[in-house]
Amino acid sequence: MDAERVLTGVPSAPYTGAVRIVMNGSPPGADYDEVAVVSARGTNGNATLAAVLGALQAEAPRLGCDAVIQVRYEPGGQVSSATGVAVRTRPAW
Repeated sequence: MDAERVLTGVPSAPYTGAVRIVMNGSPPGADYDEVAVVSARGTNGNATLAAVLGALQAEAPRLGCDAVIQVRYEPGGQVSSATGVAVRTRPAW
């Protein structure tokens, strides 16, 4: 499994909670600060939706993010990938 990131904001201390995945076309559910574009690519046995989303969920908290939004999944027989935006949600007041 390969995961990559391109910073678009400022990372913070690692996040230790659950990381939410929001697929492209669904509302994020909260205001947020964008931190990075993250992508994951799985091959053979790791070319599944669960595996590539899991890789995004593993990469985001390293940047201090609690969600990956606008996630797009590209399925394939031998290679699958997903790309999304790692964000830190803002508390609701």
